[in-house]
Amino acid sequence: MKVLFAVSNESISEAVVKKYQKDYKEIISYKNVYYFNAILKEIQRDKSYDRIIISEDLEPFANNDYEAIDRFIFEKLDSISDEASDMEGNDTPIILICSDRRAKSEQLLVKLFGIGIYSALLGQDRSIDEVCKLIRKPRTKKEAKIYYKIESEDVNYQTENEDSVSEIELQNIRAHYKKLGKNEEAYVESFNNIASQYSDAQLKIIVKFLPLNVRAVLEIQSPKYQSIMAFSGKEAKVIGKKQEEKKKDSIKMDFIENQLNKQKLTRPVIVPSAVDAKNVKKLNKSTLKPSQQVLNEVEQNTVKENSEEKIIEEVPTTPKRGRGRPRKVVSEQEVSTTPKRGRGRPRKVATPPQEDINLFDLVQEEPIKDTILPGLEEEQTPRTLNKNSFEEETINNYRTYKNLQEDNYYPNIIDKEEDNTEILNTENETYQEINIENLLTKDKKIVSFVGTTKNGTSFLINNLAEMFSKMGINTAILDATKNKNSYFIYTKNEENLRNVAVNCMENLSKGLPEGIKVNNNLTVYTTLPAKNEISDYGAILSNLVKNYSLVLIDCDFNSPFEYFKNSQEIYLVQSMDILTIQPLTAFLRDLKSKNILTQEKIRIVINKQSKIRTLNPKILIGGMSFYNDPSMSFMTELFNKDNVKYCTIPFNEQVYSKYLEGLVNCKVSVNGYPKNFINPMKDLANMVYPLLNNKHKPLNNYKK
Repeated sequence: MKVLFAVSNESISEAVVKKYQKDYKEIISYKNVYYFNAILKEIQRDKSYDRIIISEDLEPFANNDYEAIDRFIFEKLDSISDEASDMEGNDTPIILICSDRRAKSEQLLVKLFGIGIYSALLGQDRSIDEVCKLIRKPRTKKEAKIYYKIESEDVNYQTENEDSVSEIELQNIRAHYKKLGKNEEAYVESFNNIASQYSDAQLKIIVKFLPLNVRAVLEIQSPKYQSIMAFSGKEAKVIGKKQEEKKKDSIKMDFIENQLNKQKLTRPVIVPSAVDAKNVKKLNKSTLKPSQQVLNEVEQNTVKENSEEKIIEEVPTTPKRGRGRPRKVVSEQEVSTTPKRGRGRPRKVATPPQEDINLFDLVQEEPIKDTILPGLEEEQTPRTLNKNSFEEETINNYRTYKNLQEDNYYPNIIDKEEDNTEILNTENETYQEINIENLLTKDKKIVSFVGTTKNGTSFLINNLAEMFSKMGINTAILDATKNKNSYFIYTKNEENLRNVAVNCMENLSKGLPEGIKVNNNLTVYTTLPAKNEISDYGAILSNLVKNYSLVLIDCDFNSPFEYFKNSQEIYLVQSMDILTIQPLTAFLRDLKSKNILTQEKIRIVINKQSKIRTLNPKILIGGMSFYNDPSMSFMTELFNKDNVKYCTIPFNEQVYSKYLEGLVNCKVSVNGYPKNFINPMKDLANMVYPLLNNKHKPLNNYKK
């Protein structure tokens, strides 16, 4: 049995698999995805899934516009149901775990029945046991009709327009481009990402809603945009928009006309003699609009109006001119509808708090017990924790710093997290499969270091490389960062070294290990920051392993996934600044979703450690072990904090000053570092490349 899970929490899929295998003695192979678009891409790519389990609350929404949410959910499920089939064309059953606001006989269930989704779970039925039963035996059409409590005549078996784009998606796309600011390169990249998720007909709708400055850039720089706009074809419609507008306009005009007939004057307006008729603006009756009272009634019965205009009646006679400033004459309607304005600031109108879109509950103490499944309802409620736990510390800090944003990411098109996440849908990204295991003998090792900017990743790599080269270990530094700091350090502002750096990556991919030679045992491979990366990662890693005993890869959040995938160990560098944990864990969550981040690979370095009463390495590691959504709506466990290996590097002002001085002189050296700093660095070196004859006694207990 092969199952695709699209649920908001991995604990759900793990609990379901464990329960099913225990009850039915059948092995389940499964995969987790985290976005509706990822489901579609996965089932298009792989037709071997026997069941698809989807949580309706897979992607949280920023508002409680249930009509728009239902429309969005149905569109996604409609597309997924069209693609859910095996190699022989048989439909793959979809098990839908509904949100807690769903009730039997409601319109969405009727529509889902019409597109063949028969195995939805509502209310108290949203349990692990019920999910397992549906995996074992999905509902038939007859059983679904009874469970949903619907009649056949209520069902419309016609699917929605496939070329439609929902309004909520258009709003999220516009918001995404607004966040990009003036980054024109990102305009093209984002549009290509959008184009991979929509049809050409849908893209023709989307481009109409893009900001003008974005469209101007795309017209020049985006071949995909040019090809879409070059031909005019049948354009898709925003879901039901034209029909709804026609219906609303018709109702609105009939209602307004009736109200205007009621408001017709039956006698002339008496104008005081002091009014100068020349200063009174005359309006034709055809231009008059209803008063605020009429607009309010229209708003309640049909649509909301965003503006109002005052009505000034036509003055029939010209009165005598008097002395002084004429008094303003307004109609009775205006007097009755214009609110009296007081002094000072307008009173703030409190808006009711938005209702959370909950999924379902699960008591985690006994995951096999037949309890309600865990979801957003559980995750969106901050948990009560002990004072010494990291979660309580970080939750308080995240609440204080609500504007904390993740670096190095574009937000997802569906805008799953308001900042968010800035994270693109990486579930669909692929990376090269590289096989270098036969080259990794006992004396060969590849390790990568990654951390948030300014946490000291390059500092550790440069000093470790210097230490290893002095021990006689043939070491290479591979600079895979976006900023390419190694280029500025190791070229020493010399023309010949700059020429070596510019070509060394290309030469390395061709089998020529000609990097910047720092000393007999240390070579650095880097390039210009603006230069395009060589994408033959397999050749690069293979040639490095063949020619060096130890490869240290300096990474950031833009580094290719291939380097992390083929590293034997991944060192996560974290300082005492807890605000830098969030972007690191966001990146680690992507690595985990690709099965790159495993417990065996992870090592942690607490850099620049200082003594803080309420913050210690254990608390920091606890925070790094979970990805916390900035809005605290859900959490994802990244690794087991109790079994991870780590070491600490203390903050030393003398070392910091000496390192900065070395950067000025383009020379990195550990000579002159104090002993209380060198010893922890030796601990780290022993973790990275253990030596059998190393007599140094570690100061840290690596496995806590």
